Amino acid sequence: MTMRFRQQRFVEVVLGNAGLFAGVPQGEILALARQSWIVGARRGDMLVRGGEVLPGVFVVGYGQAKLALRTSPARERVLRIVSAGQSFGAAAMLLGRASAYEASALVDAKLVVVPAAPICGLMEREPRFAHSLSRALAERVLELCEELEALSLQSGGQRLASYLGSLAQPVNGHGGWAARLPISKTLVAARLSMNKETLSRLLRRLAAEGMIEVSRSEIVIRDRDALARLASDFSAP
Repeated sequence: MTMRFRQQRFVEVVLGNAGLFAGVPQGEILALARQSWIVGARRGDMLVRGGEVLPGVFVVGYGQAKLALRTSPARERVLRIVSAGQSFGAAAMLLGRASAYEASALVDAKLVVVPAAPICGLMEREPRFAHSLSRALAERVLELCEELEALSLQSGGQRLASYLGSLAQPVNGHGGWAARLPISKTLVAARLSMNKETLSRLLRRLAAEGMIEVSRSEIVIRDRDALARLASDFSAP
């Protein structure tokens, strides 16, 4: 099997598994794959710089990418963590505008770039894809509105409680709940618009109040109802 064939097959599999292209006929996936290319990145490598015009939509094949707004060399606001099967860049691509955020590899990663022209052509030929893309962009707008509301109206403790609640999964089949942090605590803090010291202090407070138990990236939720009340209590400090 030649290198070129393996790379082409990788692109086809990545696009076929991407949520953005769910329901797209296989023939269309193959046509997109022939016009796309692979971008490899090591941990920390910059994929997109703020103010840069995107060549197309980026689809993560494996690894993770961090999307962030940078206000200074040492300060950033993490917008989103993009994992395998997910994509970014569609809005800027469709409008032909420069990226408002930067994107970098959190770990070693490989991505597929699908250029704008084939995607626009696919939207015209496949109404289901156009609907899917519109829905994904609309959902992202609502998510950003919710995040803006949280930053404007919620305390750090409320934001953390909401975040842990969103990650909570049942465990052991006995009514227990746990949340596994998908990224480092430094990045979680940036995602919640606080510094790492504040995040650690809030985790200790929630543990002291009996809501959670922290073990590295695994957080056992001892009192899910109390955590939910904190997330919705606008009188909380």
